[in-house]
Formats: sequence, structure tokens, C-alpha cells
Amino acid sequence: MSASSNVSSALIIVSGILLSGCFSSGQTDYNQQAKRASLSDLANKSTSKKVAAVEMSQQQRSAALAGIYQQLLTLEPDPEVRTHVEYRLAQINTESFEAQSYADLGDELTDPAQADSQVLAQLSKNDAALQQLIEQYQQLLQRYPQRAENEHLRYQLAKALDLQGNLDASLAQVELLLSQYPQTDYLAELNFRRGEIYYNLQNYIAAIQAYKQVLTTRNNQKYQLNSLYMLGWSEFKLNRLANADNAFLQVFEALVASQQNNPQVAKLTADDFAFEKLGSRAQNLAIDTQRVLSISLSQQLQSQSLVALVNDNQSLPYIGLYQHVLFANLATFLLDKKLDHDAELTYQAYIDFAPNHIWAARFSLELLDLFQRQGKFAAMHKLKNDYVNQYGLNSTFWLKASAAHQGELLPHLLSFSDEHSRRLYANAQTLQGNERINGFAQAAGALNTYLQLAQLPQAKPLLSKDIIHDQYLFADANFEAKQYQAALDSYYTIAYEPTDAEASTALSQTQQQSAYATTVTIRELITQQSTNSAEIVTPLISKRNQLDKQFIKQYPQDARALQLAGNAAQYSFDSQDYVSLKYFTDFVLQAHGIAPLTASSSAAQTATPLSDTARKQVQFVSQLYANSLYQQEQYAQAEDAYVLALQYTDNSATAWSEMRNLLASSIYFQAQALKQTEPLLAVNQLLRVSQVVPESQYAVNAELDAANLLLAQQHWQQAIDVLKPFQKQYPNHEFSAAIPAKLAQSYEALAQWDLAAEQLLIIVANEQPGSLKREAQYTAAEYYLKAGDRNNALTTFRSYAKTYPQPFDVAQEVRFKMSEFYRQSGEANKQYYWFRQILSFDRQQLQSDANAIQARQIELASMAAFALGEAEQRSFAAIKLNAPLQKSLKRKQDAMKKAIAYYQQVLGFQLAKYVPHATYNLAEMYRQLASDMMNSQRPNDLDELALEEYEILLEELAYPFEEKAIDIHISNTQRAWEDIVDQWVDKSFIRLAEMSPALYQKSELTHEVIDAIH
Repeated sequence: MSASSNVSSALIIVSGILLSGCFSSGQTDYNQQAKRASLSDLANKSTSKKVAAVEMSQQQRSAALAGIYQQLLTLEPDPEVRTHVEYRLAQINTESFEAQSYADLGDELTDPAQADSQVLAQLSKNDAALQQLIEQYQQLLQRYPQRAENEHLRYQLAKALDLQGNLDASLAQVELLLSQYPQTDYLAELNFRRGEIYYNLQNYIAAIQAYKQVLTTRNNQKYQLNSLYMLGWSEFKLNRLANADNAFLQVFEALVASQQNNPQVAKLTADDFAFEKLGSRAQNLAIDTQRVLSISLSQQLQSQSLVALVNDNQSLPYIGLYQHVLFANLATFLLDKKLDHDAELTYQAYIDFAPNHIWAARFSLELLDLFQRQGKFAAMHKLKNDYVNQYGLNSTFWLKASAAHQGELLPHLLSFSDEHSRRLYANAQTLQGNERINGFAQAAGALNTYLQLAQLPQAKPLLSKDIIHDQYLFADANFEAKQYQAALDSYYTIAYEPTDAEASTALSQTQQQSAYATTVTIRELITQQSTNSAEIVTPLISKRNQLDKQFIKQYPQDARALQLAGNAAQYSFDSQDYVSLKYFTDFVLQAHGIAPLTASSSAAQTATPLSDTARKQVQFVSQLYANSLYQQEQYAQAEDAYVLALQYTDNSATAWSEMRNLLASSIYFQAQALKQTEPLLAVNQLLRVSQVVPESQYAVNAELDAANLLLAQQHWQQAIDVLKPFQKQYPNHEFSAAIPAKLAQSYEALAQWDLAAEQLLIIVANEQPGSLKREAQYTAAEYYLKAGDRNNALTTFRSYAKTYPQPFDVAQEVRFKMSEFYRQSGEANKQYYWFRQILSFDRQQLQSDANAIQARQIELASMAAFALGEAEQRSFAAIKLNAPLQKSLKRKQDAMKKAIAYYQQVLGFQLAKYVPHATYNLAEMYRQLASDMMNSQRPNDLDELALEEYEILLEELAYPFEEKAIDIHISNTQRAWEDIVDQWVDKSFIRLAEMSPALYQKSELTHEVIDAIH
């Protein structure tokens, strides 16, 4: 550090310190002195005089006050008052000195050197006054060593000695002050003063300790920034560079924090932050700090040291805002020193440190310029590729980048990726074997990167060429790299998707070539995937057929179209596009001189002689066409078409037997079409199946269908006679599974209920879960009832109830039937079980689909809940209340709760048939509980008074239940006003008359109610 810098730093204190203060701590003690005239008395007496208003300068005021206090010294004999006056006089002299010393200095001195010289010159003029002031301080400290005011007085003395240039003496006073007053309010300032003195004395270790104490002291805001700055310099002077670097970072943090109230600074981000954008005073300190930090880093490991420094300080609030500036400054510093390689390492260090930050991208371009100036072309290529990879479309940076950042990077990304892709493509053309494949794969990847960028909407104004040629290069590169799916997608886009380019001859040729390339590529892809499962290969085959069809339709005159027509025919058949199938079939047939098939074609037409290749192609498409007629249920035409197709088929081929079977099927389905209108003729057609194609499986089907026709004609016994032998002859035939249903139908028609039920249970045993199995179970149970077989009916209904909770209405009826079985047999517990099942499933249905609950199901649920409520009420009534009351009462209340729960369900169902009765029973339970409590067994170990209190307790316990009973009975009688009257409403009136005769035994009231009801 230069000498001028040292002086400037020292004067930061000198120019910022005022030799002012007040001795307030001793004033309190003085005011508590003896009852005599005091300073305040004198002040009051003085201010009571009428004086003319005058204007005084600070110096005049201090002089006047000094005179007053000098006079006081002669008036106040009390030593304490005298002491106060002497200290106050010292204070006034201090203020007078300050006013005299700084009277001619401006408020704002922008030039530090000029400020230093002016302050020193002014102080030299007042050297005698300063010396006099120092002596006055020293005398007071010597005469009154224990005064509380001495803290401030010694503080003033230290500053005065410092102003005098007596650093050692000033330092001694500072150290003494700190030792005597470790919690002094001047702690921050004093430690800063110590640091400055030690720094000027080149005692850097002591200076560091002093500056650190400033930083940990309260109210240190005035000295914090300079302490951080000087702490860094002290560490730097000791060559403790890492410590110095950390201190300088703290300076940056403090500078940024101090500017946060400036809106222009507060809105800065890391994207655009620079210390030059701070206020002017902060700028100067920041510039100097950046310079010394770069010097420090250059004397260490340069960029490595900077990375370590930034990493270690990531917890700092603002470091993310300016850390890029530190790297840029270091790089610039190194470039100024002609250390280009070290500057490169610095830029690269930031790129590695924050690869996804915009400054990493910007520094990459700076690094690229460095490489270009030095002719490092290989490094340039690598850096450009890294740039595309790091900041391209698939990068983390791009996905999170703002539109502005993307716009900043896009021109470079386009240029770099285009250049790289063309270099790789040209290089791949010179290679052979696997190297060629790998080379084109790399070229395809690079082209894909460029195309993705070039197809961005914002890239359009940046392009200087049509990208369709790059798209074709991309497709070819993928094909050469055996990346067939990617090649296929690209060829297809060029061939068939709309383009903004004008349809020039060159473009049309490119599109036609791309269209055929799709058919070639898909075949290569199928070959490549041929060892994989059908799940993978089958969709590829469908895609091949689609592409063939598109090419044929788009370019029918192309010599390659006939080659693809067979494939298109298969595709049309698979997709049930029968119009297209007819078109492509005719296309192939006409190409080979065969008349197209028409609706009037005859199976008797003669086959045209063809070569083996042409014959196979014709056989293939004609068979497809016959199959399409079959699928369209045009069975008469399909029969003729299969006869025609068989003329082109070798009888030893697999297709021969397949078409024979389809021929039989065509006849069979012609019979099916006659079933409704001419059933007997349909039977004849079914018999024709075995005559024309006896080896076909349809012969067996036709036999079963004949039986079905007999059933349809209600020839029950004849149908049974056919079905029973078929069932015996073909027990494992797939159609045999349907025979039990047909037999059940026949037995039902013949009123043979038990035999019908047996067949239905066979269906139940063999059928997969579903509505048929469920209905068969229910119907079998009903048939057993009709046959009078109660045991089998019960067993079958029970199985249904446990297996089929849905449909809800049927299931509830079955549960009710089960309860009725047990009611008839007198098994109450089993009956109640099924009542509970009814309620349980009703609740479940209410939660899932309340609309499914109809009036009948509500009635069943009401009936079940009421019956269970009555059963629980009987249990409740049977429980006696014995001593100790709480045990038996608990059992009784539990039973009551169960009954109430069931009755509340009845009330919830709201059926008038059950609600009044349930309400009456509820009220009666409360009434009975109150009565039973009053009649309960008394404890036998109570005296008279205790028993009397127990009686009162019982009344207190019973009263609410009786009141509850009355309320419920009243609610029941209210139904009379709603025209709901039955015996249970009447009984509630009667019970109310008993329980509350004053209200309910009035004849006129009863008369009015009866009139209202009727």
C-alpha cells in the first residue's frame, strides 16, 4: 500500500471524529445531593430573567457558557458540584475547539488528499489550543480518577492525542480506556482507532485483532466497511492471502448490501451486475478491492484459488450476484500481464464452476475469441461442440432460460451446430465398415441438433437457407447409420407433410424419392427387428403396408407401384378398408390381364394361365378379396368368390384347406340368415354343409344349429332328443357347454321343474362369473320351490345371497326369503342374521348408489330394522337394575342403544307404516329406563341421610329420560296434525295423559285434537 493510501485511511478516522460529548452519567448523582442551591436552580433563576433575543455562533455560545461555568466555580462550595462544573467546562472547551478547528472546512470534501491537507493545516493553527485541551483532560483525570465521566474524558483525550500526532500516547489511552471500560459505547470506534494505529506502525497482527473486534462489536455500522477493507489489507501485508481474499469478499458483500435502498441497484441480477453500477463512493472502494483481490489470486493458484474461494463462501447473501465479476477481473488482469493461458484457465474455471449460468455461455465466447486469436482451431471446434451440448435445446440451461437468454444464445447455437454437422457428414462419407456406421450416427446426431434449433419459431429470421436439404441429409445419415426408425420419420416428413417451400421440380423429386425411401427403410427396420417378439414386429408390418399404400396412391405411374400393390391389398384387408382392397385387387388383376371380380361374377369362369410369380400374386389378392366378402357377411357372393380363388390355389397348400373351411362357413351362414324367415329351409342349408364340405368343423355346428331351430319352433321333446345324444357324443366340444341351458329351457317348457333346476345348477358349476351364472342360480332356487323341494331351495337361495350382492333389489328379496325360511322354522337368531344382512347391504348401497334403492327395498329395510329393534328392546326390558347400579345400568343402556340404533334406522326410512310404532317404542324405552331406575335395588350399606341423597340422585338420573320419553311421545302425537293417525299415535296420547296429566287429560284439548285429526 502506498504512503498516500495509508494517510488517507488514517484520516478516515480523523475527519469522521468530533471531540464532543456530554458528561451525563455524573449529573444523576449530583441531582441527588444535599438540599441546597444547585445547577438547575441557577439555570432556572437565570432563565427567568427577561433578556433580548440574540443570535450566537457555536463559538460564541461555548465561550459564554465557559464564562458562566467559571463563575459557578466561585459560587458553589460543594465539591461534587465543583467537579461537575469542571467537567462541563472541559466539554465546553472541547466544543469550542471543534468549532474553531473545523469552521472553515466544507461539509463535503470529495478529494481525499485535499481533505487530508486541509484538516492537518487547520489543526496546526490550533495546536496550542489542542495542547491546552489535552492538559485540561489530563488534570481532570489525575484529580478525579474514579469519576464516571472519565470514560468519555479519556476517550476525548485519546482523540486529541491522535489529532496531535502522538500515536503512541493516543494508543496508550485507547488501551487503558478499553481495559477500564470493556463495555464502553465507543468500543467499535476505539478498536478501529487501534487498528489504524497498529497498521501505521506495521504491527499487522495487532491490527487484524483490532479490526476483528470492530466487526463483532455492536453499533459498528460506521466502521464496519473500512474495518473489513483494512482487515483484508492487513492479511495481505502478512502474505496470508486466503484470509485476505475472504475479507475482500466481505467488503463486496457490505458494499452491495449498503446499496439495496437504491432502486437501480436493488433490481440488478447476476445477469447484468457490475460494481460500476453502484454509487460513486462504493464504486471506488469496489474497484480498489477488485484490483487487490486479483493481485492476491495471481500470487496463489489463480483460477483454482478463486474457485475455492467462491465455493467456500457460497453462503454469503450476495456472492451469486457478483462472483462472475471476480472471474472476469482475474482473466482481464492476467491478459494484461500477457498470461493468456492462465486467462483461458480462468474463463474455463467459471464455465466448469457454473455451467448453467448465462455468464458461462458468455465466457465461452470470450474463450473462443482467445482461441481464435491464438490459432487454436481444434480447441475452437471442441469449445463450439461443448457450447451446443451445454446450452442447446436439451440442456438444463435452455429448459430454464428466459426468452432473452435463449435469443442471446440462439445465433451461436445455429452457427456452431450447422458447422459441426456438415463436417461430420463429410467425414463419414470417407469411412468404411463400422467406422462409417458410427460416423454417420454422429453426423445424424449433429444434424438433429441443428434441425431442432433451426425449426424453432424464433430461428426463422436467422436462417439463410432452406432446411429441407438438411432434413434429407439427416434422414440419409440415419439410414447409413442403420438408425432406421429415425430415418423413416425424417423421410416421411419430407415426403408427405406440408412444406412452406415452393413446389419446385427439385423439391418434388426429393419428396418422391423420400416417399419410396420410406418403403425401403421400413423393410430394413422390420429385418432389423425380426428376432424380436410379435408385439414389436406386427406394428412395423402395419406401418409398412400403410407406406406402400401411400406410395401407390401418390405415385401410381411409378414402376415400383405394382411391387407394393400386394402389400397395400393386405393392409386394406387388415384395416377392413374393403373399397381400397377392391381397388388394389383390381389393380393387380388388371396388370396381369384378368377381368376384375364383380357382383355378378360366376364361380364357373375359367382361370387365366399365368407365370408362377404372377399366379401367386393373383392368388394372394383374390383370396384376400374373397375373405373380405366373407367378413362383410355377403355369404352367397363369398361362396362364389372362394370357388374362384380356389382355381388359383394348389390343393396341397395350406390356403386350400383354409378356403375350403371358409367355403363351408359361407354356406353355414347362409343357413343362419334363413332361420327367422324360413326355418325349415335353413335346416336344409345346414345339412348341405356336410354334403359340400364334409371335412369342415361347420358340419358339427350345423347339427347343433338344427337342434336350436327345433327349440325355436317349440318342438321341445324333439330338441331334447337331439341335444342329449350330442351332449353324450361330444362332451368336450365347445358347444356342449350351452346344452344345459337348452335342456333347462326344454324341461321348463314341459313343467319338469326339478330336472330344469338340475340343468341350471350345471350351468352354475361351469359358467364363468357373470349375469348368466347369477340368474341361473336364482332361477334354480325358484324352480326347487315350484317343485316343492324346500331344502334344495333354501340351500340354493343361501348360496345366491352370499355370492351375489347385486342387483341390489334381487339380493334384498333373497335375503328376505332367507329370513322367512327361518321364521317359518322358528329359528329366530338365524332370522335376525338375515335382517342384519338386509340393513348392512342397504347402507352399502346408500353409499354407492342411493338411486338403486326403491320403495320395496325401503320397506324390507324398515321391516328388518323394526324387528331387530323390538328384539333388542326385549333384551333391554329383561335386564334388572341391581346394586351396584352402574354395572347393571351399563348393560341396560347398551341394550337400549342397540334398540335405539335400529329404531332410528326405521325413522330414517320414513315409512308411515313403521315410523309411529318405532317412535312409540323409543319413547317407551326412555320411560321404562326412568321407571326402572327409580325402582332399582338400593345399596344396603347406606345410612338414612346417604340413602336420601341416593334417592335424589336417582331422580336426577331418571328425570332426563322421562322428559326424553315425553318429548318423543309429543313428536309422535304431532303426526296427528299431518293426518297420520294409527294406534301408536293414539297410544302416545294415552301415555302422555298418564305422564303429564295436567296437560294431556284436559277433555277440551283432547276433543280439539280428535277433531283436528278427523
